Amino acid sequence: MNRRPQSIESFLRRNRMRPRDIDFGACCDAYLDEMGRGLGGRTSTLPMIPTYIETAREVPRGERVIALDAGGTNLRVAVVSFDPQGKPVVEDLARYRMPGSDGELDRDEFFRTMAGYVLPVAARADRVGFCFSYAAEMTPAKDGKLLYFTKEIKAPGVVGQLIGANLATAVGAAGARPLVRVILLNDTVATLLAGRNALPGRRFDGFVGVVCGTGLNVAYVEANSNLGKVSGLDPNGAQIINTESGSFGRDPRGRVDEEFDATTADPGKYRHEKMISGAYLSSLCLFAARRAARDGALSADAGRALDRVPSLTGRELNDFLLYPDQDTHPLGVVSRTLPPDDARALYRLCDTLVERASLFVAVTLCAVVLKTGRGKDPRFPVCITVDGSTFWQLRGFRCRVEAWMRAFLKDGRERAWEIASVDDAPLLGAAIAALTN
Repeated sequence: MNRRPQSIESFLRRNRMRPRDIDFGACCDAYLDEMGRGLGGRTSTLPMIPTYIETAREVPRGERVIALDAGGTNLRVAVVSFDPQGKPVVEDLARYRMPGSDGELDRDEFFRTMAGYVLPVAARADRVGFCFSYAAEMTPAKDGKLLYFTKEIKAPGVVGQLIGANLATAVGAAGARPLVRVILLNDTVATLLAGRNALPGRRFDGFVGVVCGTGLNVAYVEANSNLGKVSGLDPNGAQIINTESGSFGRDPRGRVDEEFDATTADPGKYRHEKMISGAYLSSLCLFAARRAARDGALSADAGRALDRVPSLTGRELNDFLLYPDQDTHPLGVVSRTLPPDDARALYRLCDTLVERASLFVAVTLCAVVLKTGRGKDPRFPVCITVDGSTFWQLRGFRCRVEAWMRAFLKDGRERAWEIASVDDAPLLGAAIAALTN
């Protein structure tokens, strides 16, 4: 009965996959060092991208703005305001296909199509907050130049173009009320801003935004005086920084992590994310289980059964962790054919990798909270707003992240923090950006 768990423990230890063997403090220090290097313009695995979006102004009540949310093949448009109690009022919500998702468009067609989505509500507000979750280089005008599209959007002529400025021009060319301003931001920044209104009446000392779902990213507010790589900023001001945390490259990794990385579309990149996010974690579990069978930590029968599993989704991994003996998911089917020792070892392997992922998310959040310098008064915590299915839906994930954070943020590192969620964070955060910038 004890042979297989001992073998899987040895496999995990040799491959540096056990959370107990990871020096949490050293990882946090490394993360903080990379943050500082990125802010200063030195070589770093954390890009620390300035957004120029500020948070000093309170969210006004009763003012309407147009909010757009584009991050996949759909684009949503709504008119958003906040009532006297701070409750969001979402009107005229409409969903459209993202331009370029149903066939290639040239630059003018792309922006003309997008402007057509805005026209039905253009008379109701003249400012737009646009949650645009594609790679863009932000500008001091709070606009962004598209670097590249993902998710099969076909509009090559848009690359290098200012999204907000071109949208405003296209809306005006269609004869609508001119847009005064378009504020561009990504989903992580929008999540941070949505958290500002998550609990009206509460006083928070700072705000952090986290997306922990298919991918991983964190945004926080940084003093301009610490942003050495950008000149001409108001040294007394502050702005949201998009850390691009998934690219952090100084986590301890083992041979299996390296081998798995080599199978991905972008080897060597997004090392942190590949041990955490929903796009990778389930695949890593399946890959590691096959390697464990090859190394003798699982039986040859288990290895043959695992080789017949073509892929593993995040939902299927979660189902296995919740219902390990059911045949409604691939690993459950495998487990039902195995002796109890093998079935327990397979479960232990997957659960350990999820535990390690929660540790790495906790490292990220602890480092960012410490970097803000906020939360020292226990009455006024840092509000950490999190969006994403991995954090909220993967079995035990949130509880584990919080446990790691509580264990570390003490003994001279005490910080008050609170994790919150906001429904429709991208849309509401986009509206807040337009209302406060």
